[in-house]
Amino acid sequence: MFYENRPKITLEKSTLDIFLDVFSFGILLLALLYTILNYSQLPEQVPMHFNHSGKITRYGDKSSIWFLNLIGFATVYGLFYLNKFPHIFNYAQKITTENAKKLYVEATRLIRFLNVSIALLFAIISFEIVQVSLDKTESISRFSNYLLMGIVILMTIGPLRYVVLSLIKKKI
Repeated sequence: MFYENRPKITLEKSTLDIFLDVFSFGILLLALLYTILNYSQLPEQVPMHFNHSGKITRYGDKSSIWFLNLIGFATVYGLFYLNKFPHIFNYAQKITTENAKKLYVEATRLIRFLNVSIALLFAIISFEIVQVSLDKTESISRFSNYLLMGIVILMTIGPLRYVVLSLIKKKI
């Protein structure tokens, strides 16, 4: 493949890297715990889809909420595992022995920030499904709706801005 000649470097995790990894899984564990604690109180049909305004557009079996948690964990774990192989990532420039460590660190950090964002998305959605199902609200709260939109926007713009600025600062 195209990455066979790239240097394979074992990266040491910084305190920030460790925090981001633990935080991602911690968010998902809290969401799972919240679901477990409230599962017996949920009705047989729970909201499974909401429109842009937060109104319910589709219901599903309450066991579907486990699938949502499973997808969240699988996605976050998949990216966590992928981070062990930064030499196979797609880069905008040629990877050399001189720039490999810097580029690999930035790329893996980008994935870690993405993981936190993904974990937050799944946790907020799980929380809101439980809240709406328990008749605590009629739709996704306005706060959560804006938070979800903000996370999606930040997921796309934030990490890219971070990486570009750090690469410019390091003059790679």
